[in-house]
Amino acid sequence: MAVMKNIIKIMFSFAIAVMAVACADEDNNTNVGFSLGIYDTNPLEMNSVGGKEKLLVETNESWVATVNVPWLRISPSNGVGTTVCEIFVDSSLVNDKRETSIRFTPDVSPIKNVVVRQFGFEKIIAVKEDVINIESSANIDKRFFETEVTTNVKFKVECDFDGEEWLSTTTKEVECGPTARPQSVKLRFDWKMNTVPEERKAEIRFVPVNESDILENPAVISVLQKPAVKIEDNRAGDSIALIVINEKLNCWSEAWDTNENMQYWSGVKLWEKTDKELPSPDAVGRVRSVEYFLLKTEESIPAEIKHLKYLESLSISSNTNTMLLNIDLGPEVCSLEHLKNLRIFAYGLVSLPDEFVNLKKLEVLDLSANNFNSIPEMLTQENFPNLKSLNFVSSRRYNFADLRKKDSYDDGVGLYLNTEVDKTNNALRKLLLWDTLEELALSNCYMEGSVPDFTVGEEGVVAYTKKDVDAWGGDTIQYLADNHIPKILPKCSSLRLNLNFFTGKLPDWLLYHPYLLEWGPEVLIFNQYEKGINTAGDVVGFDNVPQTFDYYYDVFPGMREKYELKEEVSYE
Repeated sequence: MAVMKNIIKIMFSFAIAVMAVACADEDNNTNVGFSLGIYDTNPLEMNSVGGKEKLLVETNESWVATVNVPWLRISPSNGVGTTVCEIFVDSSLVNDKRETSIRFTPDVSPIKNVVVRQFGFEKIIAVKEDVINIESSANIDKRFFETEVTTNVKFKVECDFDGEEWLSTTTKEVECGPTARPQSVKLRFDWKMNTVPEERKAEIRFVPVNESDILENPAVISVLQKPAVKIEDNRAGDSIALIVINEKLNCWSEAWDTNENMQYWSGVKLWEKTDKELPSPDAVGRVRSVEYFLLKTEESIPAEIKHLKYLESLSISSNTNTMLLNIDLGPEVCSLEHLKNLRIFAYGLVSLPDEFVNLKKLEVLDLSANNFNSIPEMLTQENFPNLKSLNFVSSRRYNFADLRKKDSYDDGVGLYLNTEVDKTNNALRKLLLWDTLEELALSNCYMEGSVPDFTVGEEGVVAYTKKDVDAWGGDTIQYLADNHIPKILPKCSSLRLNLNFFTGKLPDWLLYHPYLLEWGPEVLIFNQYEKGINTAGDVVGFDNVPQTFDYYYDVFPGMREKYELKEEVSYE
């Protein structure tokens, strides 16, 4: 009986053991498997910038993950059991989406693939700010703004204006980088001053060069410029114009005291009721003349000059770094219908506007010490019938004694002409035929060749007549009429041709000119540039410079008494 009990006990224990093993096997079967969480059935999607994502591997198996593209990696790429992996995706290099798979290979379970999909960069041109506000005026070195543009397409810059163009940039097109990843570039825009009392607007548009580059949003910047100070047509308006011009020219002298009456402002003269040449009763108290000096600008005379309606005399002189400047005179000064005296000295001018011929009342024009490469063709007696004085003295950028060097300077050396190039039609010849000029100053320029000679009966040239002789007081200049000397610059009491590069013979019209001794010819005519060499390599200077003026007194005996006595008195 005991033995039977033991057998039954053993069999029961065995049955329990078998059941336990079966239960254990059933438990183990529930843990065996391989899961990737949500990525079992869904792709892993990333934006164009890339980054990292976590992926949970749930298993009790060992496994290996593999990728076959350089722009994606997984860490760790193998393991045993449940593991949290990190997936790293590089920034995209293209506009289109790209796709790959991560291959997970477990020991027992089936292989699984996780699709990784990355979207490319959209084609964009994005501006940092869509509205930019600027002042109406500022110094030239501050008249610009910079803006930042982010892009991954090649684009061009276009500007739209309601009227005249007042914004500009040297950047016409911008290339995108080698990848589709947007990059930021800075663009500079220069602006002109606003001279009207109204706000003005411009639009800067950044347009793809390739039509296939379609943007979701257009890239446009609105530029708003403040209105200029309103200047009325009255005395108060004149004072405002004077101050604004002073500021824009950056004059070194202090601005006028606005609390002081304008008639006491330095360099300013007003029209008075008793002035014989008063242009209009409305001109009383308005600005008649003004002088600006010691300034710093790279631009033309400020546009506000046009508001000085009754201006008769204008003098602007002594700009900074004149030799480096290439300033085109603007048209505003040409609207001054009462202007008679204009002096723009050492300013950096290289040209005159077409409208300059409107200054019909000009009597004195001083453009000395500027950078003109030639005498402007518009300066003729027909265009300026009232002009009496013309001055181009020291029209040089540089000083050198050898004219063979002149072609080494890209911007020119200053006022140059060669009378031998076209002996019958050169700028100097035309000026010498201007028979109403009372002063012609051309000293210290780069003129070479011979001083033009003329023939009576050609080019409208006439000889001296009995009428001219009588006007000089009888027989004083009878020699001119008797010998048919060309009547050149008959009213010119001041002629300066010195310190140029002239050679050859002095013509008779000059050597026997009635005003010769008034010209101070030893210094202001005969004296050419010291040790100067012309383009032919010749030493400059005239061949027939008179050693004394006895020849002159012999033919003009009346002049001897006048000038020799004058010299004796001066020596005493």
